[in-house]
Amino acid sequence: MKNKFSIILMLFIISISTFAKEVVNIAVLYNQEDRDIAKNKAMIMKEFSDVLSGNYIIKFPEKGQVVVENDKEKIDESYDALVKDKDIDVIVAGDNIVSNVLVQRKKIDKLTVLPFVQYISFRETSGVDNLTYSINRIEEKKILDLLRSVDKNFTEVSVIVPEKMITKSDNNARKELENKIKKLNIKKVKWIGFNGDYEKLATEVKGQKIAVLGGFSDPEEFSKIMDILNKERIITYADGYDEDITNQAYLSFEASENIQRRLRKSAISILEILDGAKAKDQKVNIDGGELRPVINQDVADLIGKWPNWRVSVSAKVIGDSSIGEKLTLYSSIRKGLEDNLNLTMNKKDLDIQEYQISIAKSYRRPQAKVAGGYKAVDEGQAEAPNDVKKENLYVGVGFRQVLWNDEINSAVSIQKSLYTAEEAKYKQKELDTVFKISMAYFNVLKLRASESIQYSNLELTKKNLELAKIREKVGYSRKSDVYRWESKMATDLSNLSKAQANLTNAKEVLINVLNADLDANFQVTDISDTEEFLGIANLELTKKNVYDKVLNELTKIGVKNSYEIKEIDGYLAAQERRKKEATRSFYSPEVALTADYKYYMDRMGDGILYSQPGEDPRKEAWVVGLEVSIPLLEGGERMAKRHSAAAEVEKFTLMREDVETKVKQNIRASLINLVSAKVSLESSKDARIAAEKTLELVTDSYSRGEVSITELLDAQNLATQAKEIENASKYDYYIKLMRTERAVGAYNLLNPDVYSELLAERNLKIQ
Repeated sequence: MKNKFSIILMLFIISISTFAKEVVNIAVLYNQEDRDIAKNKAMIMKEFSDVLSGNYIIKFPEKGQVVVENDKEKIDESYDALVKDKDIDVIVAGDNIVSNVLVQRKKIDKLTVLPFVQYISFRETSGVDNLTYSINRIEEKKILDLLRSVDKNFTEVSVIVPEKMITKSDNNARKELENKIKKLNIKKVKWIGFNGDYEKLATEVKGQKIAVLGGFSDPEEFSKIMDILNKERIITYADGYDEDITNQAYLSFEASENIQRRLRKSAISILEILDGAKAKDQKVNIDGGELRPVINQDVADLIGKWPNWRVSVSAKVIGDSSIGEKLTLYSSIRKGLEDNLNLTMNKKDLDIQEYQISIAKSYRRPQAKVAGGYKAVDEGQAEAPNDVKKENLYVGVGFRQVLWNDEINSAVSIQKSLYTAEEAKYKQKELDTVFKISMAYFNVLKLRASESIQYSNLELTKKNLELAKIREKVGYSRKSDVYRWESKMATDLSNLSKAQANLTNAKEVLINVLNADLDANFQVTDISDTEEFLGIANLELTKKNVYDKVLNELTKIGVKNSYEIKEIDGYLAAQERRKKEATRSFYSPEVALTADYKYYMDRMGDGILYSQPGEDPRKEAWVVGLEVSIPLLEGGERMAKRHSAAAEVEKFTLMREDVETKVKQNIRASLINLVSAKVSLESSKDARIAAEKTLELVTDSYSRGEVSITELLDAQNLATQAKEIENASKYDYYIKLMRTERAVGAYNLLNPDVYSELLAERNLKIQ
């Protein structure tokens, strides 16, 4: 009884505590020109709810989700209205434009958080009542090192910002920044305030080598600025939140990776403020975390300068020339079927065989010829009554129409059967080309993912190197740990370089299969990002009863569709017709209609014509006849042909049985491998998740000095290996899937209806 009372009391206390939670209403102010409103909204709600919901009831009232015009006055008006709304507790800027406007306000009357501000602040806190924001402060040394990867000899830097930022900024803060930069072997820092005068800017940047830009929010304005700087071949770096801006510069750091961290930092700041801390005292800088360098290849090509190898290997390369044409698996297959050189040559063979049919048919059509000549005969013929004299000059036309000839009919039938066989052979080449393209495509995807895994591993090593340095300072480890991480970082950099080389080679293979320009660049789309790859991927094959039924159905489809069998059928039909022709040759005659016409232009010399004395000699002569012929003896040739054709028929009959068996075996083996690949994929995913959790635990223990560097190195290597295995398993499954469809003889991409009846079965669908 006492235990029941304790449980009831505990539940009551929990219930009271839950109902006692304070409700926090959060308003978010967005700029209507921001393309990522929906994305930012979802991320803000998720991050703030995850952090705050344990202590507070978080609400985002609909009236507080405000989208405003891209105008400073409109933004200020909407903000003032939210400040006056008593139902709103916190105001959040939903993008960088709103953040940049609100950060300039002199007075903030309600708790306001700016996660995306680009404002260049050199203080640790906002110093303004009710205001805090998040800044991804990248150390000056990192920026200069990135710039020096292109030109290591510069000693002057131009800092280009909106003019209002210079007029409103703290001179001491600017001096402090200058001093930090000058300590990094920079002799001069030139501040350039841009006020919209592009001609003035062009004059001010004349002769400059390096420019750092920050605080800009209008992509079109920034684009015009970059046109001026690129014309002067100035190496540029842009700092800020909006990638539409920063990515236009030559160099930057990947800001999108930091959005979630900014939001998480802002949510934590709100939690601390709600718990009693002051907004103006909240630290605004985000500590730690390596950001990936970004290189704009278009700008690099334009100014003719590239970063060194070490930076290029680990950087993200952007720009139209780096991305190129977007390819999906479907578009790659279509392009390959149209342009593949081997397939084009095979198509010519098919065209040649079609001409052979026309040649065979031509012997059944009327044959006509025109002839002319001179004929001289001996005196005996000339003196006999006929239609010639001793010398005769004439022109004429001959005609022959075969009415029946089994050899000719057989030739037409045989050539048609050979065309059917050649067409089936071409279809096989077409299916093989599809499979070859698919393998090359998936290999690019696999190696691209591998490159990403190796890059993540490199970044993790950098973080662990920093962790090792901290451990050394607090006495958890020795200097040897730092050296080991530095050694691993060099190895990881080499592995990343190899992964990039493998990716480049894989792209070359795909380019070759597609018969694309060798200098062409393209961006492959991951198969998981499209809905075109269905077919038997939609079938559940891990249950035996389902597997058996699918195997039976796919075998029927495979035998019906098999172009290998259709090719043999074509050759078999040709041989059967040859055998029939050889049998008929013993009794089947040739029947033909013939006609001949001559016109004599001149007859000379002695001779007697078929004409009465005194009449004009005959000018015309013609003959019409029906010709029937059949060979009697050909030295045994017809018998030999008959036996040869019979043997060929038997051979192709046996060959057909063998091919049909192989088709069935191939489908069975492909399906078994597909099921195995699916199981491996699922298992590798579980292994990767376990390895990542282990790495997380070991990293935490290492940071507290509880485990050695060896354990962390092993955990990191295992996690990287598990990711590589999962990645390889994923695309191995797709390749096995395409191999199965090749065995069936009908790709879903080429014939989406091929599995319609099979997929209609309810028990075959994935639940």
